[in-house]
Amino acid sequence: MIVGFGILLLLALAGLGRDGRGLPLYGVMAAFTGATLCNGLFALVTSLALISFNIAAWAWLKRFAPHAPDKGAALPVIGALLLLLALGVAGASLGLAPVLASGLVLIGLCGAAFGPSLVQFTSLLMSADGLIVMACVLHSWALFTVSVVLWGVLAILGVTLLPRLAWRRVEEM
Repeated sequence: MIVGFGILLLLALAGLGRDGRGLPLYGVMAAFTGATLCNGLFALVTSLALISFNIAAWAWLKRFAPHAPDKGAALPVIGALLLLLALGVAGASLGLAPVLASGLVLIGLCGAAFGPSLVQFTSLLMSADGLIVMACVLHSWALFTVSVVLWGVLAILGVTLLPRLAWRRVEEM
């Protein structure tokens, strides 16, 4: 569990400021981490959801122009590290797994605050993955259902808005 969370947190921090090329690996690691926290049908369903959602998102997002990270990508990483430190100190009584899963959600939200629309969208997807891992920590079907609905809403918004935003960015150049 700890190794899975460690690799997942490193992938999340490394993915800040980048496009969705790392989503399949992130989804596989999130599925591995979630499966070590829960068992049975819940582990199977969450693992399949994480892997299939991230691979489908990657297949769709790779149509857009890739974004190379710039110097502005350091700010969300620093913000995420500070929030993780504060979360670790304040949430120490909750236990390690809930604090680390909350950190995954926070890292995604920090990435969504900066960068172009494709980078923000990818960070929101990573945050939704963190919610599915949190559902594994809490063994909550309700949180898993809400996370899947959030994935659906983000997919609809991405299909609707991202092509227009990418086209607008090309016209501005």
